[in-house]
Amino acid sequence: MFFYLLPTAFVAILYGSVVSMLFAVAATFAAAFFLYDPIFSFYVSNPREVGELILFAGTALIGAKCTAELTHPLERPGDTTTAKLLRK
Repeated sequence: MFFYLLPTAFVAILYGSVVSMLFAVAATFAAAFFLYDPIFSFYVSNPREVGELILFAGTALIGAKCTAELTHPLERPGDTTTAKLLRK
């Protein structure tokens, strides 16, 4: 499961928070499709695995948002202080 978090971080660094959060959701669906029984289906038969997917999605979303905030600080709406400092 860890290998699905690394691409999410790379996408956050390259493209920002919106794209990385969409990628995190897509990675969660990919994990459900490829890793959990029944394989090649979005149906997850074990309730414990559903909890794991929710935890994975939360971790991926939080990680994507934090990474994007660190690498793209100007994406925050209404924050003009940093923009003013960079223009000088």
